[in-house]
Amino acid sequence: MNKTYLRQLLLSRRGRLLITAEGLASMMTEAFPPVPETEAVPLSFFYADPPTYRESCSKALDSVRRRLKASSLLEDVTLTDEFDSPELPENSIAYHRVWGIITASSKWYFSTKRFESDLKAAEANPSIVCHFIHANSPGGEAWYLDRLSETMRSLQKPVITLYEHSNCSACYYITCHSDYMAATTGNDFVGCIGTMADAYDFDGYYEKLGIKHIQVRSSLSDLKNKKYDDLKSGKPSQYVEDVLDPLARQFIDEVRACRPAMASLPDDDPALRGETYYTPEAMGRGLCDGRMTLEEAVEKAVGMGGEYARVEREKKRALNYL
Repeated sequence: MNKTYLRQLLLSRRGRLLITAEGLASMMTEAFPPVPETEAVPLSFFYADPPTYRESCSKALDSVRRRLKASSLLEDVTLTDEFDSPELPENSIAYHRVWGIITASSKWYFSTKRFESDLKAAEANPSIVCHFIHANSPGGEAWYLDRLSETMRSLQKPVITLYEHSNCSACYYITCHSDYMAATTGNDFVGCIGTMADAYDFDGYYEKLGIKHIQVRSSLSDLKNKKYDDLKSGKPSQYVEDVLDPLARQFIDEVRACRPAMASLPDDDPALRGETYYTPEAMGRGLCDGRMTLEEAVEKAVGMGGEYARVEREKKRALNYL
C-alpha cells in the first residue's frame, strides 16, 4: 500500500496526530517497515495493486450484509455505501466505516474529508434514514476534525456508532457526535481524549552519516520555527501553550457538547485527561452507552431511523395542513 502520505505526516513538524501510543507504533511500522538483516536493500513501500480504502470498505460491508441475511429479523434491512443512489429502498441505512489510521485526505486510508462528503450525500438522500458508523481506530490526523465536527453537529438524521477493539483519540473525536454509541465487547478500549507530542530527532543519525544540519534565520525572522526548535532542545513550554493546549481544549469542549453524560465532568476528571477505559467503566463515565452485537446495533439503527422517518412524515402532514 502507498505509504507516502503516512511518511509525510509522521516526519512533518506541521503534522498533528490524535492517536494512542499503540496506534503510533503501528503507524510507524507500517510507514517504515523494518529491513531484515539479510536484505541488502530496503523493502519496497508499495504493493503491486493495493485496494483503495473505499474498496476495502465495500468488501467489509458485503461481509456485514451476509451476517444480516442470516437473521430473519434483519434480512430485509438495507445497509448501503452508495449514499447518493436514487434507487435505494425507503428506510435504508448509511454504512460508514471508520477503520484503522485516520487521515484528512488519503485514497488508501480513512479520510475525514471523504467521510464528510459521504455524510452529506447520505443526509441529502431521502431514502436514507440513519447513519451507522462502524469503528475500530486508535486515532490519527487531527487536521480537519473541527470542520468535520461542524458537519456532524448539523446532521438531522440519527447517528449510531458500534465500535470494536479501539475507539480512541481522533476516532472518539468523530464518534462522540453519535446519538448512541455502543462497544462490541466488554474489553474494547475507548477514550484517550487530549493531546501530547511524540517526535523523533534524526540529527544524531544524520551526523553519523556525515550529514551536518545547518540552520540560519533572517535578522527579521527570529521567531520563525522557534517554538519547534525550543521543543527539540528541551524547552517545550511555548509549544504546549500554543499548540497542544488549544487543540486539547477544542477536543474536550467538543466531547462535552456532544456527550451529555460527560458535560458536567470536572476538567481534572481522568476521562478528560487522556485515560482509556474498558467498556463497563466507560459506560459508567458516559463515554459510551452500552454493549451490543452487530445485529443488535443494526436493529437499533433500524428503530432510530424508523422514528426519524415517522417524525418527518408528521412534519410534512402538519405543513400540508397549514
